[in-house]
Amino acid sequence: MKHTLTLCLASLLLLGANTVTTAHAADAATPRPPNIIIMNTDDQGQWAVGAYGNKEIHTPNMDRLAREGMRFTHAFSKPVCSPSRAMTLTGQYSHRLGIPDYIPYGNPVFADNGLPAGTPTIASVLKAAGYTSALIGKWHLGYGEKYYPERFGFDVAEGHHYIAPGKQYAGYGQLPVVIDGREVKDFNRDPRHTDILTDRAIHFIGANRAQPFFLFFNTYVPHDPWNCAPEEDLAHYKDRTLTVPDLSRFPEAKMTQEELQQMTRFFYGHVTCADRNLGRLLAALEEMGLAENTLLIFMSDNGMNLGQHGLLGKGNASILGVKPRKTGSNMFDRSVLVPFIVRWPGVVKAGATSDALVSSIDILPTLMAATGAGAGQGLKLDGRSLLPLLKGERGVTWRDFYCDTYDMIYLGNNGEKPHMRMVRTDRWKLVLHLDADGHPLDNGSRHELFDLKGDTEELTNLYGKPSIASTQQQLDTRLRTWMRETGVTK
Repeated sequence: MKHTLTLCLASLLLLGANTVTTAHAADAATPRPPNIIIMNTDDQGQWAVGAYGNKEIHTPNMDRLAREGMRFTHAFSKPVCSPSRAMTLTGQYSHRLGIPDYIPYGNPVFADNGLPAGTPTIASVLKAAGYTSALIGKWHLGYGEKYYPERFGFDVAEGHHYIAPGKQYAGYGQLPVVIDGREVKDFNRDPRHTDILTDRAIHFIGANRAQPFFLFFNTYVPHDPWNCAPEEDLAHYKDRTLTVPDLSRFPEAKMTQEELQQMTRFFYGHVTCADRNLGRLLAALEEMGLAENTLLIFMSDNGMNLGQHGLLGKGNASILGVKPRKTGSNMFDRSVLVPFIVRWPGVVKAGATSDALVSSIDILPTLMAATGAGAGQGLKLDGRSLLPLLKGERGVTWRDFYCDTYDMIYLGNNGEKPHMRMVRTDRWKLVLHLDADGHPLDNGSRHELFDLKGDTEELTNLYGKPSIASTQQQLDTRLRTWMRETGVTK
């Protein structure tokens, strides 16, 4: 079977040998604020981590973080990459930023599709507070000069130097990659590309250890290509029979059971590659004496379906061939529920767990509260500070429902562009499937309502069932009220 997931290729720039200096030196008498690292993997659902219950995957370092920090069990993000990353960096819903779907690359470059100029980000907010910031790895928030990470507060950006508007290459994914001053094709297909990015991340930490720093470390794995992880990572799964969906449930599936097994082995190998490099990062922090004063967040941009629901991919998945699902568009938990672990020695209790409904939009307000950065700037944020939860404070009032959107406008099937609206509580999930004008697709027959208390895999659609009409109405009212309040027009 031929299956293609969108590749997000980029260029790798070398960091200069000179240390990047902060805008101003901290007063020696003032306690140094914490260093901040966000490690963001690509397309790793919460289910693909040992600490979240997967007994077949090898993730000792992610599991270690869970033992040493706080593990959030209900952490949500967008089901595709660009809007997810926008939410993480800005603390705002992506529809406010004009990024409803992933940002495609094409010929010519989509020059007016990206993070709006002047948008405050974690990097720009921390920069004003004296932090030095680096993006290492994936960006995917706009192509062309005006979208370079350096324009959004990053002092260093390696892994992404998108081409200028109008400059064309032979085809999709043909961006040049520069390593040691020479162009290298297919950098993401080099089995050691995650190791190289980690080398650069560790170099940045070492070069800037004397002042507070922010590192946004974004791996390209476990996103495809499926077969380019180092052999040492793939070896954990070679010839193993893993637990995968039974494709006999999908008689029209365009792949065999063994092909799905092999795809899962590759995917797990990529996860283990990311985990091994997380271990390298943790070891470097310890060797440099920085571990105790570093707030580290581990998460992913979105999840992944590997045969579940007859789908391959995330929110814009492809269909294995199962009927009656007409498109791969979805907001299943497999796509929106992500690993989210925070380690902060001396603040976060080791081995803590939180069931609070949290989101990637909560990261910026959390870092502002943790560092004092951004005070008085009047930033308009949709997220909330997680600091009370991280400190284990009692009686914290938190959100009891979470809402989001996803508009699959670039990979719609047969010209269709589904627009989804979701409300999620700890028990219930309602997803409305609408057209571009806000009307129900197929007269509402695609809407979904799941009782997650007994149906964690979201297999039984209860939408329209008279027995839960009251619950459905309450969820619908919450969702539409949220839409009005946050500017979702349709």
